[in-house]
Amino acid sequence: MGKKLAKVAMYFLTVFVLCSIVFLLFSTYQAKKDPMKVPSFFGYKPMTVLTNSMKPEISAGDMILVKEAITEEIKKGDILTFQTAQKRVVTHRVAEVTPQGFITKGDNNNVEDGERAKPANVIGKVAFILPNAGYIAKLISSKLGFSLFVLLPFLLYILIEVYQRISKYLNDKEKTAKVH
Repeated sequence: MGKKLAKVAMYFLTVFVLCSIVFLLFSTYQAKKDPMKVPSFFGYKPMTVLTNSMKPEISAGDMILVKEAITEEIKKGDILTFQTAQKRVVTHRVAEVTPQGFITKGDNNNVEDGERAKPANVIGKVAFILPNAGYIAKLISSKLGFSLFVLLPFLLYILIEVYQRISKYLNDKEKTAKVH
């Protein structure tokens, strides 16, 4: 039973390490290719919220997954992520839809945003909110986080593989010694 459990754990560890490496390589490649464009995974763009302007629904440190949206389908009440003229990325609720763009307002703000969100600058609508996951994403993207979540599991995988092969070799050697 213990060997089966170890094999299953090794399989999941291997899949996790490989997925992490592919994810990091893909996001690094996309970020370097076009630093102004947010990496997209299956049409969803992960972003970390930096302020509490959308509290209580979205707090600083939350991660949001933004799905690309057709601007004609955006309506009052939708939570929109867009880029301002100053190239800042903002996530606020649509207060009003106008022919010139979207009037937005943070749920925790007293006034509407001074600048309209132009349809061309819309990144998408918020599809999912992952509480506090932005902190984890920030940690993983740091050197320490990369070491802890990618290199350490990879080294652990290598050590376990080496241990299993040495154990198998010693067991086979012991069995052949008993036969002779």
